[in-house]
Amino acid sequence: MSYFSYLPKVEYNITKSKYFDTSTAVDIFVRNLIKQNVIDKGVTFDLHTIGDGERPDITSFLIYGDVKYDWIIFLANRMFNPYFDWPLSSQDFRKLLQSKYGTAERARKVIHEYHQIIQPATDSVREIKVVVDNETWSSLNDTERSRITKYDYEFKINERNRQIRIIDKQYIESIFKEAQSKRYGT
Repeated sequence: MSYFSYLPKVEYNITKSKYFDTSTAVDIFVRNLIKQNVIDKGVTFDLHTIGDGERPDITSFLIYGDVKYDWIIFLANRMFNPYFDWPLSSQDFRKLLQSKYGTAERARKVIHEYHQIIQPATDSVREIKVVVDNETWSSLNDTERSRITKYDYEFKINERNRQIRIIDKQYIESIFKEAQSKRYGT
């Protein structure tokens, strides 16, 4: 079953006619199937790193033993767009780079941001840096500057999406039943 099949249906007057000409639509704005305060405070989570090429249905099967819970993974992680919120496979990542920058090699050469390092990282302190223009960056010593390429920028975004929260298995069936009751109005 797809994510949308568990969301409630609503009657919507698309034409806004006064004759109540409605169409049934999926209520995509319902995000409280898993109440946010429960997600943030009341449920035990495990962390899962999404493998290369791992699809949401596969993740659901690996974690919960069934593909029907993929939508719960999306909601628990506030993922609402599977094309942009789910990490790309390495093959799709290369295609993204090609479509945006021509080649992956070009993406490695194009600078996304120049940084001035205000405070270098140590064992106990995180690095602090600010974005600067190319002219300022060029005037800094090598120890005072860094830069991010388009490749690094896109890679960081994609990798950030790999680490997801997984709701403990003991809560899954009750969440599933709650969603079905809202879907069918029972």
